[in-house]
Amino acid sequence: MPSTHIELIFTRSGKKAQLYSGVFSYRSKVGLTDSLNITNKSISIETKRSSTNLDPLQSHNSTFYKQIIKSLCLYYLLEKHPNQLKVITLTKKSSGKTLSREVIPKSVIRQVVKKSAILTALKDINNLKAQIVLQETETGKAVLNAATHLIKSLDSSSAYDRFEKLWRAFNALYKSLAKENSDHACHVALRTYLIANPNLFPLSLAKVASLTTQDIRKRIRLNAMILNNHPTQKTTQAFADSIKRNTDRRILEMYDSSLPIREKFLKTTTMFTDVSAYIATGIAGNVTCDAEVVSLLCIKYMYFVRNKIAHAEKTDHGFTFTQASSDETEIRWLAPFLEALVIDMINISDTF
Repeated sequence: MPSTHIELIFTRSGKKAQLYSGVFSYRSKVGLTDSLNITNKSISIETKRSSTNLDPLQSHNSTFYKQIIKSLCLYYLLEKHPNQLKVITLTKKSSGKTLSREVIPKSVIRQVVKKSAILTALKDINNLKAQIVLQETETGKAVLNAATHLIKSLDSSSAYDRFEKLWRAFNALYKSLAKENSDHACHVALRTYLIANPNLFPLSLAKVASLTTQDIRKRIRLNAMILNNHPTQKTTQAFADSIKRNTDRRILEMYDSSLPIREKFLKTTTMFTDVSAYIATGIAGNVTCDAEVVSLLCIKYMYFVRNKIAHAEKTDHGFTFTQASSDETEIRWLAPFLEALVIDMINISDTF
C-alpha cells in the first residue's frame, strides 16, 4: 500500500525536545491509524492509504488534512509557544521508491498563529489530557474544536473576537459534557456538575475566590440580564427560583440590590416576602460558594452577553470612535474567567 510521509518544520531555536510519539486514528470503517511524532521543532506523520486525493491539503474533508489539523493543535497545546511554520513536505512512496515529493514553502503557508501570540495560558492544560484531540471520537472531536478556538482566542487582538472564540470553545465542551439537545439543558447540567464537583475546576474557582460583591456588581449589568431573562409576570416564578438556587453571599447581596426592579411582579404573585426572607437569611449565613459565582458569570451572565452580540441586538463592536467602550471593558474583564473554565473542562474531558 502506498505511504505518504508528511513533515512540518517550525522556526524553533534551541535543543530538540520530544513532545509526543505514538499513533492516532483517522476516519475509517476499520479503525486504522497513522504514526505521529512531535518535537518542539517538527511534526512527522506517517500514513498509508489505498487511495489519496489529488490535492489532499486543499480538501477539508481529506483525512490527511484532518490529521494535520489534529497534529498542529496538539503541537501548540504541548509546545505552548507560537512557533511559525517554515516548510511542509509531502513525500509519497511505494515499494521503497519515491513517487512524488511536494514542498510547500513558508511564503505560501498560512500561519496558524501570529508569532506575537501569547500562549502561556496553555501551560495550565495537562499534557496527557491534551492528547484526546487525536481521538476519532465524539469527545475527541469536541475537544479538538474547543482547543483550536482556545488557541485562536489567545491570538486575537480584538477583545470581542477573543470572547467569541472562547465562547465557541466553551460551547463545544459543555455540549460534549452534558449530551443534551438545548443550550439551556446543557447549562443546567454543567452548573449541577460544577457545584457537585468543585475540586475538578481549580482554575475557575481560583479566579473568582477573591472577588467581592462590589467587584462583580460594578463589572456586570445584572439588572439588564434580569429584565432580559424575566421580562413578564409569567416568568416571576423562574426569577424567584433562580435566586433561591444560590447560597453564596455575594450573589445574594447583588440580587438583594436588584430586587426592586421586579418587586411589583414578586408582590403580585405573593413571592416577595419569601424571596426577601431567603436572601436575608442567606446573607446572614455568610456562605461562600465559588462554584456558584463561576456558574453565574460564565454560564448565566456570559450567555446573556454573547447572545446580545451574536443576535445583532447591538451595533457592530467595530463601529465606534472611542478607544475602549464600556461594553469592551466588560468583555475584557469577563474573558479570563471563561478561559479558565474552558481549560478546566479540557483537563477533565476524558471523563465526559
